[in-house]
Amino acid sequence: MITIKELASILNVSPTTVSNVVNGHTEKMSEETRRKIERALIQYDFRRSYHSSQPGELKLVSVDFNLRFRKRVFLDPFCAELLDTICVKLQEYGRYPVCGSLKDTEEAYKKLQSRNIEGGIVVGFNPWECEAFSHKVGKPVVFIDCGTGNYDNVGIEDYEGGKRITEFMLRQGHRRIAFFCDKKNPVSSNLERFRGYCDALEEYGISYSNEDYLYLPDDKNLMRETLRNFAHKVRRQGYTAVFVVSDYLANETIRIFETAGLSVPDDISVAGFDDNLYAKLGKPMLTTVRQPIREKGEQAVTLLMQRINGEEIIANSFRFPVELIVRDSVKNITLPDALPSA
Repeated sequence: MITIKELASILNVSPTTVSNVVNGHTEKMSEETRRKIERALIQYDFRRSYHSSQPGELKLVSVDFNLRFRKRVFLDPFCAELLDTICVKLQEYGRYPVCGSLKDTEEAYKKLQSRNIEGGIVVGFNPWECEAFSHKVGKPVVFIDCGTGNYDNVGIEDYEGGKRITEFMLRQGHRRIAFFCDKKNPVSSNLERFRGYCDALEEYGISYSNEDYLYLPDDKNLMRETLRNFAHKVRRQGYTAVFVVSDYLANETIRIFETAGLSVPDDISVAGFDDNLYAKLGKPMLTTVRQPIREKGEQAVTLLMQRINGEEIIANSFRFPVELIVRDSVKNITLPDALPSA
């Protein structure tokens, strides 16, 4: 099998230049040089491998959920289904996952420096961290739900999902809709969902107010207190609906609302995002946005293996469509003929 050094000699370029193309770091390279190297990689059937050639050594891929200080990450149905999909898909390529829940990018970096780890899949980085991390690691890395930029990412149409579910609640007659998020300032996927929410309100002539945004802390006790405080002012401030950025948080919201004397959806409607077990098993069943979790996991593995093998990449950013799922947690509070045209 041809090496990077041999290919560089044939093309009369430096080995570093060839390596940059193999690892997707082409932002400072001319289009002509990039295309020449990509054609040669295909012509000479280049296969990039980071694992040791020692017989019997496992081929490993790092799979990390970098959700900061969130506890019990793998009990979240979204994370569990995504991880299961990734593990099954990696087995098709003869790879084995080394999984973890990390607190920061440095932990992920140290893990990826292990000799027989070929590359990594990361969930939860902020968009501004991804490009620098990819360059620093020097191995293929594919991100999931980490925005878009000069790096490999697999996500969904978060903006469309946020807008679509907000429009649905507006069509049901709701005009004071709060937005619940697990970040003080939304980023990445949550930011896109928030943007969709705001644009839907604006199209209906409704002005967004900062008091419509509620931050739900990761600490269970703080989150419960935050939700109780909101529940006590629902009727006074005229809220009739809430859009929560995940089904997990939406389920917690419904539970705390009911302990505070609010019935869902009779007193207030609640919508989520994901369509996981929390949406289907909760009472009432949750109106939400369905995202293709398995497709995301499979695409992330496929893209990573293309990078590891030095294959030609047509696109490094994927966004899957989403679907509105209507169930029982959102109530129609007005007559159809009283609704504005969408």
